[in-house]
Amino acid sequence: MNRQQEYWDLIRELDQPPAALEGAALRARARAKRRRAGRRWGISLGSAAGVCAAFVLAVNTLPTFALACGKVPVLRELAAAVAFSPSLSAAVEHDYVQYIGQSQSFEGLTLTLEYVIADAQQMVVFYRTDGGAYPYYSVSCDLKDETGSPLQGYTVTSGDSREELKQFEVHFSALEEIPQKLTLEVELWGSDHEGNEERLGHVYTFPITLDPAKTAPAVELPVGRWVEADGQWLLVDRLELTPTKTALYLADDPDNTAWLEDLDFHFTGENGAVYDAMDSTISASGGYTYYFQSLYFVEDRSDLILHLDGAVWLDKEAGPVTVELAANTWTGQLPEEVTGLTVERVSTHSTGEEWAVKVRSTTSRSPFELEFRDPEGGAHTTGGYSMRNDREAPGNYEFEYILEGYPWDSAQFTLSFTHAGSLDLAIPLGDS
Repeated sequence: MNRQQEYWDLIRELDQPPAALEGAALRARARAKRRRAGRRWGISLGSAAGVCAAFVLAVNTLPTFALACGKVPVLRELAAAVAFSPSLSAAVEHDYVQYIGQSQSFEGLTLTLEYVIADAQQMVVFYRTDGGAYPYYSVSCDLKDETGSPLQGYTVTSGDSREELKQFEVHFSALEEIPQKLTLEVELWGSDHEGNEERLGHVYTFPITLDPAKTAPAVELPVGRWVEADGQWLLVDRLELTPTKTALYLADDPDNTAWLEDLDFHFTGENGAVYDAMDSTISASGGYTYYFQSLYFVEDRSDLILHLDGAVWLDKEAGPVTVELAANTWTGQLPEEVTGLTVERVSTHSTGEEWAVKVRSTTSRSPFELEFRDPEGGAHTTGGYSMRNDREAPGNYEFEYILEGYPWDSAQFTLSFTHAGSLDLAIPLGDS
């Protein structure tokens, strides 16, 4: 039996629910109606995605329903995959899931693309792997149009999830329109329990056709409002809403004395509803575009209010911090939140004894960029850093930067920020 036939057989089985589910869907729908007084359900439970939506609702509200989902594993896994993402849960609830159900095998490893949620900004693909030598897999993916020409203007992110139903995201950064027919060329990466990765070197090719009725165009909300934040001026330009995320576009005044490095914000809506989730499909980008929980399905967008809660800044005139490693001293201006800097010699598993720069701070944001320079101007990278909470002083953090294979006695670090501030700004979007 192929995966698509199995899927529809499972859908038909829902006409005769197991005993543990009797009445559960009705109770879930009744609860939804109570919470959404006067609002339409918004989906057809006769459709496949509508059934999935009922599962999402019930999994999040009824423990007995979640336990009984073991009898319908495909739907159970989809519900589990989106249960912790407000954006994807809402997309499923409103019937924006498209079923793929294609499998390909190579040398005992089968890759199956199960579902896709696509809109003008992002395509989320749900997949599974069966067989193979590795416990975990992630993917890389190239996109081509119907003629076989490579598409441009997108990035792909994928993690090595332990869930049976995994996902990867295709973010359309400069692609103006998603072709209705396209080909996904997918490569698998295997990883072991220690995190070692191997590119497996086989391309799985999946031609898919997207339903334009389930590939929503972006809805633009113009704002065009200047606000003053920490003495700097920001233009809240516009929002773009899609079923999978919200994009907030900002600009700054060229006369500002600091660059905006990060922004903390949330939205409120009708009857005091709060939207503040940064779920697994959302990430902040560099520059002045921020991605957030989807507001696409908010019924009355005129009630939306953007709240700016905090900002992180980098002074345009901020210079580097030079650390004299052997002398355990430093020169330059550290961020206001940094409370101390020390240098030690530490032992590492791979290279032996190395310099370690340790920075104490009252914020969980790393004060240094990963790239640093030696006294002769050469560029190096720490490759990352470790951060730990100070148990004796809650709200304080220690960052450690290891300088592997570094023979010089001084190092020059570039700041990632100079100061952070709390904000209390409310911008009604309905007045825009």
